[in-house]
Amino acid sequence: MDSTPRFWTATKQKTLYFLLGSAVLSIGTPAIVAATQAGARFYLLQPIVFVAQVIPNLVATGLWLPWPSARASKVALLLARIFFFASALFYIPVMTGILPTSGDMIALGYVLFAMVTVAAILVATVVAFAVSWILARRTKRTDAATPVL
Repeated sequence: MDSTPRFWTATKQKTLYFLLGSAVLSIGTPAIVAATQAGARFYLLQPIVFVAQVIPNLVATGLWLPWPSARASKVALLLARIFFFASALFYIPVMTGILPTSGDMIALGYVLFAMVTVAAILVATVVAFAVSWILARRTKRTDAATPVL
């Protein structure tokens, strides 16, 4: 059996699946709304809307997947789950029409939401990894202070 560590652990695969699910929601929602609302077609079928929807997912992927440690992978999985459920909470009501959207600024709303999402991803990443690092450091310090009998 190969004892070398693998980059694609089960935790990282789950993280990737949550990020892909979020990407499908964020890209699919403007497409579905454009297909179902004739007045929104012109505004939502612009390439900038779809590019803006991809950027938060690419930022999250770049920040959360490359870390080799198991602790960082677990934090990334937690953040990816939160990101997926937050995306579902926002995009599914818009996609299904529960939250009606229309008007000539609809595309700007999607672009602004993507920009705010990128900022939230950056802040959440810094906070989550800082807390994880502090807790790991505290655990090391406690383990070092405890005498082994």
